[in-house]
Amino acid sequence: MCAGLLAGDLAQTEKGKIDKATAEKAMALLQKGRSLPEAGRWRALAQVGILRLQYQSGQYAQLLAGYEKVLQQAPEEARPELMLFAANSQRQLGHAKEAETIYREIIEKYPSREEAKDAAYQRLINIYNSDPSTLPPEVDEFLASNPTAERADQAKLLKAEALYKQQNYPRAAPIYAELRASQLSSKLRSEAAFKLGLCHIQMKDNAGIIEAFSYFVQAFPDSPQAPFAFAQRALAYQENKNYEAELSDLNMILTKYPGAHEREAALQQKALILGEQQNPKGMTETFRQLLKEFPKSPVAAQAQYYIGKAAFEAKDYKTALNALDAARRLNKDQYYNVATIRIISSFYYLRDRAALTNEANNFMAAVPDAPVPGEILEWLGIENYNEKNYAAAEKYLSALGKSGRRGDTDSTRGEIDNSSNVKPDFWFYLGDAAAKLQSFDESENAFGKYLQIATDPAGKAKVLLALGAVKIAAHKPDEAQKIAEQIMSLQPEGRVNAEARLLAGEVQFERGRFEDAGKAFMGVALLYDDPAVTPRALQKAATAYQRAGKTDEADRAVRQLREKYPNYAGG
Repeated sequence: MCAGLLAGDLAQTEKGKIDKATAEKAMALLQKGRSLPEAGRWRALAQVGILRLQYQSGQYAQLLAGYEKVLQQAPEEARPELMLFAANSQRQLGHAKEAETIYREIIEKYPSREEAKDAAYQRLINIYNSDPSTLPPEVDEFLASNPTAERADQAKLLKAEALYKQQNYPRAAPIYAELRASQLSSKLRSEAAFKLGLCHIQMKDNAGIIEAFSYFVQAFPDSPQAPFAFAQRALAYQENKNYEAELSDLNMILTKYPGAHEREAALQQKALILGEQQNPKGMTETFRQLLKEFPKSPVAAQAQYYIGKAAFEAKDYKTALNALDAARRLNKDQYYNVATIRIISSFYYLRDRAALTNEANNFMAAVPDAPVPGEILEWLGIENYNEKNYAAAEKYLSALGKSGRRGDTDSTRGEIDNSSNVKPDFWFYLGDAAAKLQSFDESENAFGKYLQIATDPAGKAKVLLALGAVKIAAHKPDEAQKIAEQIMSLQPEGRVNAEARLLAGEVQFERGRFEDAGKAFMGVALLYDDPAVTPRALQKAATAYQRAGKTDEADRAVRQLREKYPNYAGG
């Protein structure tokens, strides 16, 4: 029997945990000793030993099943311990009410016993587990009973935890701060110091975050929570715009804790800081490291975008293209627009017109008012205009005209300037392309914009003539006549005046006054001997007279055209 009791005592390891093999051996000896006929007064002690082993090995239900019977048979001096076993077992099984009853009974019946003091503390744990909101005043009452320093600190930790659960961070924080220098174990002090930092995070107190986690990483550098502490302190430094300190913490995570969960985020944040510090090389290298270590990172699109952006700004357009395309494929919602603008610009600077056209067309189809850089729209428009691809020219020039975008593609942010910033010549190309496509309203609008901003008299006269031709084509002879009169008043002689007179003839022709039109055209032929004007005037006169039924006049105009300009292609 003594061997069994001794074995039970020896079954506990230094950390208070039961050794399974020794416990099983002790249990067998105690059960055997309890059943022997000659056990006598040792039987009750054996039963107490069995309950102790059941408690130590976590057999709480078995303990409670035999507890009442053993309690009645046990010596009085053993009963407080047995009751404590039972109360703790009830607590472990989630029976808070039953545990509370036994704890109170121990405290009331055995106030001078150590078990009563332990019960008072264990009761706090029971309250914490069942209803933490009621715990703080119970802890205050417990502390007033003058417990040991260790128990007092443990109770304070319970109070802080209860307040933390209630999200009462301002009350929990000072308790956690006090416990950093307490009698608690190193592990519990570490937890208190860490929770202090979490309280300040919840309170958005940057100074508190920095102080709490500075203490934590210095006192507990080997804690598995240290990388998180460095990461949170880095964020607080970022809020304070102390980027050097933030970068130092991120580098600490990357160098001292290579396997930390926070490593990926640290690489991302480090790269972004280097970008803010105008260090594109460092930013690119860090983002490339992130992609190498975490190829499936949720921030891979961001990394690719900034790698591409840095390459674009360094005029390394081929490198930029690959990274920017990867960014928009990985996260279309966030990066399609900004990446595509730079892709379009890269093809523009590489003068890869086919790829540029394809990208621009896709972008303009996918995005309403797509912010294609203005100089690119203009280049595409004029290139197509010169090739007489008026439909394509009108598409790009019209897009530029609607938005008024122009300028440097290095900005590539889709800024919209006023249309007055567009050069006058652009409006001429758009107006002429639209006229070729018989989009007369658009053509009139474009020529009108040209005339509003142009200052060159010769250019204005040229566009007025083109506008007049559009008015005729749009069957607006009255407006065309006003334009002809305006040109003749501005240019009383010379080729421009001749062209204005031809326009005046077109007005009469449009009105159905064919004889008057013929006279107007013949007047130009008589007044001007210009190979660029006179043949056209004669030809137009012949056509007008023919429509008027003036055959002789028509034949005369044709004969004159053939005699004077035998090589005129139009004749």
